[in-house]
Amino acid sequence: MGIAKNNLHSIGETAARSGVATSTLRFYESRGLIRSLRAGGNHRRYHRSMLRQIAIIRVAQTLGLSLGEIGQALATLPDQRT
Repeated sequence: MGIAKNNLHSIGETAARSGVATSTLRFYESRGLIRSLRAGGNHRRYHRSMLRQIAIIRVAQTLGLSLGEIGQALATLPDQRT
């Protein structure tokens, strides 16, 4: 069972939908907070479920949690689910 293409968004689409800069998405990914698939030309493609995860990260940051604390909390989710 593969991932449907309509569930994948480019980094620009994901940034626009989530309200964060593309550089922020790359940073979150480098910290292991979100993940992407790589398409042809090594372009990032984010599953739409990452939009929820990005929203959770942003809310947690506004509540004063560090990225380390957020990453620890996300790691406890079953099967990387948001």
